[in-house]
Amino acid sequence: MEREVRRLSAQKHKEELDVKKKKKKKKKKNIAHQDLERHRAKSRREGKPEEDSPDDEGEDNGDDDGEDIEGMVARLELLLQPLPRANTPSV
Repeated sequence: MEREVRRLSAQKHKEELDVKKKKKKKKKKNIAHQDLERHRAKSRREGKPEEDSPDDEGEDNGDDDGEDIEGMVARLELLLQPLPRANTPSV
């Protein structure tokens, strides 16, 4: 019985930590989005062309999708090539 109570308590604690982590991540993402929007607004006021982000370092914003797709296509082509047959008599 005590083991079950400890397990449930640990599980509840883990879930609470996960919720806090998600909230923190969402807040950080919102702040980054607000900074980006602020930068875009400033660029529009100054007449500069808009950029996706002032600093793309360390962020995964999907800019490398083309490279990922090319790699997947190459991998699929390798997988779909027929296997060489060894020692099969010609008919």
